[in-house]
Amino acid sequence: MNIDEKEINNFDSFAHEWWNKRGPYKLIHNLTPLRLEYIQSHLNIKNLNILDIGCGGGILAEELTKNGAKITGLDASKKTIQVARSHAKEKDYDINYLDISLEEHIKKSKTKYDAVVCFELIEHVPNQLKLIKDISSICKKDGKLFMSTINRNIMSFVFAKVMAEYILKIVPEGTHQYKKFIKPSELAKILELAEYSIDDIKGIKLNPIDYKFYYSSVTKINYFMTATKR
Repeated sequence: MNIDEKEINNFDSFAHEWWNKRGPYKLIHNLTPLRLEYIQSHLNIKNLNILDIGCGGGILAEELTKNGAKITGLDASKKTIQVARSHAKEKDYDINYLDISLEEHIKKSKTKYDAVVCFELIEHVPNQLKLIKDISSICKKDGKLFMSTINRNIMSFVFAKVMAEYILKIVPEGTHQYKKFIKPSELAKILELAEYSIDDIKGIKLNPIDYKFYYSSVTKINYFMTATKR
C-alpha cells in the first residue's frame, strides 16, 4: 500500500489541531484562500465531482463545497477524518469523507472525477509515480489535476524544513522528509508518464511577517502545478 505509516502516525498525533487557526496547521489555513483561487482560475468548479486526496481536516474541502463543488475527501488518518466529518456536520456541509487509502477507494468505487486535488501529499508517499498513475485511473478524460508540493534544493531544505519545523516552529517537527521533496521537472515527467499534459506551474511565497501566501514567479520552494488528463 502506498502509505508511510510513520507519516500517518505523525498526522494522527496532531489531528485535534486541524481547526485551530493559531495551531500547527496555521499555515494551511493561511494558504487555503490562495489554493482556492488557484483552482478556480483554471476551472469552474460548480457542480463538478472533485476528489480531494489527503484532505486533512477538511479546510479546503469545505471551501470547495461552499463554492458549489461536490467533494469526496480522502485521508488515511482515521482521526483526521473524524475531525473533518465532525466539523462538516457542524457547518451542515454535505461532504463525502472516507478514511481509506486511494488504492482502497479505487477498488471500491467506479467513480471517475471531473477534477482531483492533491495538495502537499506527494512528498509524503513512498511511491510518487504510483500515486500519480492511481490518480490518472480515476480522472475523466480532459479532467484536471491540481497539485502543490515542495521543490528539492538547498533553499527548500533551509526554509521548508529547518526554518519551518525547528526554528520558527510553524510546522510540526517531522512533517517533511527532504528526500521526498520533488523538483518541478521531476513532477512534470511523472505526470506525462501518467497521461497528463502540463498546463501551468506557479511558485508560492510566504511573507515571514504576517505568514500570508502569495503567487511567485520563483518555484525554488513551494509551487502549484496543474495538468489535464489526455
